[in-house]
Amino acid sequence: MKIIASLLITLFVCQFSFAQDIDEAFKQVREKAESKKYNEAIDILDKLESAYPGNEDIIVYQGRVYSWKKDFAKAKKTLRPLTDRNSPNVEALEAIVNTTYWSYDYDACITYCDKYLALNPGNSDILIIKATCLEKKGMDKEALATLDQLPADYTNNERVTGLRNIISRKKKNAIAVSYLNISTYDPGESPTHYGYAEYLRKFTKSTLIGRANFGYRHGEGEAQLEADFYQKFNNRSYLYTNAGVSQGEIIFPKIRLGAEYYFVPQGQFDFSLGGRYMHFEDDDVELATGQVAYRYQNYTLAYRPYYDIQNNLWSHVLSLQHYDEDKENLIRLEGQYGTVPYLYIYDSSVYSITSEPLRAYRAGIQYQHRFGESFFIRPVFLYEYEEYYPSSYRHRFNCQLILTKRF
Repeated sequence: MKIIASLLITLFVCQFSFAQDIDEAFKQVREKAESKKYNEAIDILDKLESAYPGNEDIIVYQGRVYSWKKDFAKAKKTLRPLTDRNSPNVEALEAIVNTTYWSYDYDACITYCDKYLALNPGNSDILIIKATCLEKKGMDKEALATLDQLPADYTNNERVTGLRNIISRKKKNAIAVSYLNISTYDPGESPTHYGYAEYLRKFTKSTLIGRANFGYRHGEGEAQLEADFYQKFNNRSYLYTNAGVSQGEIIFPKIRLGAEYYFVPQGQFDFSLGGRYMHFEDDDVELATGQVAYRYQNYTLAYRPYYDIQNNLWSHVLSLQHYDEDKENLIRLEGQYGTVPYLYIYDSSVYSITSEPLRAYRAGIQYQHRFGESFFIRPVFLYEYEEYYPSSYRHRFNCQLILTKRF
């Protein structure tokens, strides 16, 4: 009996000493790893593994440190004996999920996520990692189905909403409708109404937008059909082109053409150069334009001039925009001064009557808010103090609402 008691005491002491050794070594390893002294941390673990061969806690820790060191090949080699057997080590599975994810080995990562989730199906971190890997492989439906398995309190989780937004932005189609009301005051006249409905389709490196415009002024209406086309290039530059046709009797030009090339970004600066052409019943308008923009974090400060080549008229636009990429919300402030009419809806009769250019001072604000994952609302307000006759000014209010649905 005394012999058995002595053996039990000896065993307890040995286990206690072993636990102390492991805890103290792991503490040193954590300190070394936090200081990015990964080689020293691995040396401690190697010595510990030699003293206690086959200890799976030590092996898992070795794999983790190799991953932190970005030596992913050694990390996988260390962890796989514990993950690829019939009864895998759960901590080793968690470690190799991170290793394969950090090394962009998405196929393997999805496989190990499935193995882990078969043992612990409710682990939110592993579900998010699996969904991210599925999205990277273009398996968006499967990624969304994986995110749907998360608990309800993860609905507003930043990683989850960010991933859902990335997937939503890949949707290739969108429809939008807009209404613009232009009213004047002191003196006033009957409001002018504009509206449009458009359909957008994304392709691999291009985007096509078809749009139907309608205008109503002084008791008469007119329609216009136009299309926008964006072509991306491998160097991150892109080309915008536009074409439109209408009857051209009341509001819109008979023919409308435009093109603008957006150069390769230069650091935080963006540049573009282009032009617009409008053919009216009795006049042609040619505009030269371009933009210089400076980006800082979520803000963009931009300057865009418009130059009416034939009439030697200028308009200047200065804007400041804040864009939240994750929420896809934006707010934009802009100020304008010049003689080229707002929205480039050119009424040549003004110049034929007055025989001289008329000026306008403008200030505007617009805001975009996304509801859910794919519905957007954008109100726009622009105030103008416009010269409607030489040396005679009035107030002009431009109120617009744009609704967009992405699918």
